[in-house]
Amino acid sequence: MPDEIFEHPRLAAIYDALDPDRSDLDVYVAIAEELGAGSVLDVGCGTGTFALLLAERGLEVIGVDPAGASLSVARAKPGAERVRWIHGDATALLPLAVDLATMTGNVAQAIVDPRDWDETLRGVCDALRPGGHLVFETRDPAYGPGVSGTAPRRTASRTSTASARSRAGSSSPT
Repeated sequence: MPDEIFEHPRLAAIYDALDPDRSDLDVYVAIAEELGAGSVLDVGCGTGTFALLLAERGLEVIGVDPAGASLSVARAKPGAERVRWIHGDATALLPLAVDLATMTGNVAQAIVDPRDWDETLRGVCDALRPGGHLVFETRDPAYGPGVSGTAPRRTASRTSTASARSRAGSSSPT
């Protein structure tokens, strides 16, 4: 379920202006390059900033988000035709085999119900090709807004799809 702010058309339309510095995405671009990813699933793509950044670099990108208003903003941006936009969430994706799945910014923190988190991880694992990677961040609210502790650090756990599926409780084959 999308947050109200991302579903309201007028709020979605000004979201990018309220968060203009997206240097936090640089680490994700670097990880995609390091992994040699050719295809990326951007879970919680919102207004499409990251998805379009990757598509601009020639990657095949699928952006999924439950907020229709945010997707409308994304679809109206220059280059949007290079991204496959899906209105929904990671729990109901059609079969995919992407190299990399991402949840940038606060996407992972927006999934608060443990069952929703488990289902999201299952959906992401099912969307990854064998050996694919999931990269996401979480921010420590103890640091407070605007404090250096909120910036993502370039640390990532690399887990094979099979072991991630096992931990997520999925019985899907690898």
